Amino acid sequence: MKKLVWMVLVGFLVLVISACSDSNGSGDEETSGDEGSEGEQTTIKIWDYMEPGSSSDREQEALIEQYEEENPNITFERTYMPFADLKTKLLQGLGAGELPDIVVIDNPDHQSFAQAGVFADITDKVEAWGEADQYFEGPMASAMLDGKYYGIPNNSNALAIYYNKTMFEEAGIEETPETWEEFRSVAEQLTTDEVNGFAMSGVKSEEGTFQYLPYLWQAGADLDSFGSEEAKNSMRFIQDMVNDGIISSNMINWDQSDVLVQFQNEEAAMMENGPWQIPMLKENSPDLDWGVFLMPAGEGGTASILGGENWAITEGAQAEDEAWDFIAWTQEPEIYGPMHELGGRLPSRSDVANDDQYNWAQDEHVKVFMEQLESAKPRAYGTNYPEISTHIQEAIQRAIAGEDVDTIMENAAADIEPLLP
Repeated sequence: MKKLVWMVLVGFLVLVISACSDSNGSGDEETSGDEGSEGEQTTIKIWDYMEPGSSSDREQEALIEQYEEENPNITFERTYMPFADLKTKLLQGLGAGELPDIVVIDNPDHQSFAQAGVFADITDKVEAWGEADQYFEGPMASAMLDGKYYGIPNNSNALAIYYNKTMFEEAGIEETPETWEEFRSVAEQLTTDEVNGFAMSGVKSEEGTFQYLPYLWQAGADLDSFGSEEAKNSMRFIQDMVNDGIISSNMINWDQSDVLVQFQNEEAAMMENGPWQIPMLKENSPDLDWGVFLMPAGEGGTASILGGENWAITEGAQAEDEAWDFIAWTQEPEIYGPMHELGGRLPSRSDVANDDQYNWAQDEHVKVFMEQLESAKPRAYGTNYPEISTHIQEAIQRAIAGEDVDTIMENAAADIEPLLP
């Protein structure tokens, strides 16, 4: 592999030197997406929020490396941005005319940025490609606006509960909880001076909203009833566990990677998290005995949340055609399936999802997440969703700080209602 990468780099240098010799002295400027003769070097710029060292980051790096090996005239300039910063950077880049060619975007944000003019309409490319009907309806709809395609869904996921089997056994807990009442009781039994019974993220970003919304739905409420008693019960359910020391109040500072660390260090007996953490646990915590079970059911039944990322090409991208060729390549089943196994993510393509050679059909932990997808709801709240999510995040932060839940939820409901479609 190292020899092949070295050969690619040498080839790249030869191309650069050749370009410089033919450029009449102007070859010191990097080209990005210029159309030219076969073999001319093209740089594709990508922005994403795949945290360095994570399984998702590893998948992204593997995709780029393999594509560059197969296409020596293509190089990538990948920029990582923290999840909470990417949306701000996109709007700033739009205003300054400094956007990348490709963006990896959280699927509930896709429509909003398409409407804002950040993403290109690639309907002609998608229709000519002819693969759109291979995708599940919900993920594909997240990449569309007004009947047009502004991207392609890359993966799907849902949240479930990880648990420490050793701690369960030591506490005499034989069954995983299925209801809120059972969950609260189990979490309380597992809580000690050194261990929180449960860990989740309440950080002031979409990750906090992502981890809270399942409880809103489990309570029998939704965003159009955010000030209802059912909605208040969902927030109070979490607030009470924080007040009783079952959940750390530091949850307002933890993203989902931080939650994983709490679980790996055995400072949390259970955690709410996604399937992308499975490879990290297997590789980095081989001595930890753990399992996964479905989200608990409240008065409104069980529910999880549909997550995942989409690929998008920016409006005016210099390397638009090359960017599309790369995206289409990532969706080829023989690339798509193995890469999602590597990244611990679930497929949005039905043909790959139904292929029993992959771990989502074989691994006991991944199979729980595939089952959880059946009750996973999308954040289908229109193009104002990013602003709606900000109000939810503020509500979470205030609740964990100990403010009155009734007041918090009623005020947030007043802010959210006019933003709903």
